[in-house]
Amino acid sequence: MSIADEFERAFRLHQQGKLREAWLRYEAVLAAEPRHAGALHYSGVVLYQSGKLPEAAERIRASIAVDAASPDAWSNLALVLDAAGRADAAVNALLEAARLAPSSAAIHVNLAAARLAIGDAPGAEASARAVLALDPRSAAGWHNLALALKAQHRALEALEASARSVAIAPDEPAYSGVKAQLEAAAGLTAQARATLDAVLARRPQSADLRFELAGLLEREGDSIAAMRAWEDVLRLEPRQGAALSQLMFLRQRVADWHDLASLRQRFRDGVASGMPLLSPFVLLSQPSTRAEQRRCADQWVASLIGHPGDRAAAPVPARFDFGGPRLRLGYLSADFHTHATAFLAAGLFEHHDRNQFDVIAYSTGPNDRGAMRARLVRGFDRFVDCAGFAPDRLAATIRGDAIDILVDLKGHTEDAAPAVLALRAAPIQVHYLGYPGTLGGGLVDYLVGDAIVTPPEHAANYAETLVLLPGSYQVNDRERPIAPTPARSELGLPDSAIVFCCFNNSYKFNPEVFDAWMGILHEATGSVLWLLARTTDALLIANLRREAEARGVDGERLHFAAPRPNAEYLGLYRAADLFLDTWPYNAHTTASDALWAGCPVVTFTGETFAGRVAASLLAAVGLPELVVGDVPSYVATAVALAGNHAARARLREHLDGPGRRSALFDTAATTRALETAYREMAAQYRRGRRELIRIG
Repeated sequence: MSIADEFERAFRLHQQGKLREAWLRYEAVLAAEPRHAGALHYSGVVLYQSGKLPEAAERIRASIAVDAASPDAWSNLALVLDAAGRADAAVNALLEAARLAPSSAAIHVNLAAARLAIGDAPGAEASARAVLALDPRSAAGWHNLALALKAQHRALEALEASARSVAIAPDEPAYSGVKAQLEAAAGLTAQARATLDAVLARRPQSADLRFELAGLLEREGDSIAAMRAWEDVLRLEPRQGAALSQLMFLRQRVADWHDLASLRQRFRDGVASGMPLLSPFVLLSQPSTRAEQRRCADQWVASLIGHPGDRAAAPVPARFDFGGPRLRLGYLSADFHTHATAFLAAGLFEHHDRNQFDVIAYSTGPNDRGAMRARLVRGFDRFVDCAGFAPDRLAATIRGDAIDILVDLKGHTEDAAPAVLALRAAPIQVHYLGYPGTLGGGLVDYLVGDAIVTPPEHAANYAETLVLLPGSYQVNDRERPIAPTPARSELGLPDSAIVFCCFNNSYKFNPEVFDAWMGILHEATGSVLWLLARTTDALLIANLRREAEARGVDGERLHFAAPRPNAEYLGLYRAADLFLDTWPYNAHTTASDALWAGCPVVTFTGETFAGRVAASLLAAVGLPELVVGDVPSYVATAVALAGNHAARARLREHLDGPGRRSALFDTAATTRALETAYREMAAQYRRGRRELIRIG
């Protein structure tokens, strides 16, 4: 049998999926002719299909060394490189394939997808248009064009391209999913729903489409339908971690706790078994250990952007020698607008010592054009609006500004940018304020806490080196105004009752907290509980009142305040007698709000960062006696204070006097402590060794 016949036989076996037999035949060809380009190439493909990526790349490169004019070899090399996480190299290989075969629509389709993967939206657009010039009926070409236009914020063009892809290939779930996303983003929710309903009628078992539908329903505020849709996703894909996370979060947000115990167990089992895309943020509000939270964070980062060892190291900016007179700080957040983080941190940015620091904002969120946004823009030396930037572009922007220390204020909360942190946009990366726990995944070097929220003995449960500020880690803004408090009758509250309040988000409520609250109401005769709820939160209100009735408490003893502008919201606290904290996720900004407005807070110290914040705040404000060690003591303390007007008056007097002058509300002192920490980080970087930083 000739070499050509032997190769053809090997290739036919390969096409039939008989990889072992094909491999042996390719090897036989190479034994007789070591530089046979086809055998080198396709034996490399067999290695790729067997998961042996380095060996596959080596074989295909060897084939290219013999025959550099094979577009198929370059295309398959790109496939291997992409699987190995070398996206940029994959694009370069496909560019060569496209140069060699400019009339191949398939190669241009792959090139468009590869350029999208590296954030090169203009390049992806060019490749997609090349596909369509060759084949105007290419559904994949229109789909990639839609994605490229979407990435460039050309929404109407993207929607038109997406509609073309769906018209050509109506049964392809990904195409309809993108069209629905674009329609929803344009406010065309009815059309988005129709798009999803149409494709689901043909592809009812598509978990991806069910996932898209669940998200749409949740954004529309149809919580009941959204929860059913999340359940549908989990029936189709039991290990869909994002769906499990969202279902559990939504259940808690609307106080539907009927299967919360089983969902919690499923989530914790998923963390233990490595289920991908379980949200570490959702875990904060569930019973969990610090070790579980770290494991969940590591797995979340790996699911999104890979393990640290898989990432190429970013170049260190040339300026990074700390030789200049000032350190250059970058603050990264999507919350530089009317947002809780901004209300806490606005004074921090203003108080930085400009003789020692340049302070630059990288804003990835919306511009609401409000007063807070204007104040923040003024508070930085430079304010960079990066909304819509791809991770590569944003990291390059930060790197180009030669930022010495990048301070992330988002962590794993909504609209965070972990991919930017993974790209090592700055030599030193820090997380502060926005997320009460470890980020994991090698994203940042330091986590800022204090001796209560992150005591040194907890260090093993954090992926980052700990920084312990004096007092509380949480910065507060002394400039926040408090509007006059309306009369209780105007707020729908009984004039003479003890008013317990908790203005935390409802996802922090759970059966255990509610048991304690109803126990307090039982003991404190005539008292009421005041919570925060929008007029659209009818399901939440109904569920909470039903839960109260199930515990023997009249549901009408639960009162609800509507959200309002910050100064007016702060004024509400003076109509309350006592703030009752939640666990395992405490009040954070909300606890500081209450204390700033003069309302005492009762809490107990939990095991995790998220469950220790209120204790930190109370210690810093000078009221450690309101921090207890367990739930029975929490209930007893609240009941005792409800019956002791003089004690409550003393607490309010403290908050209105020494409390306002305390470390908790000393913006300048917290800023100085952070600056000392930043300088020590720089010193440790010079020494090449990180270790716990304790300030004060």
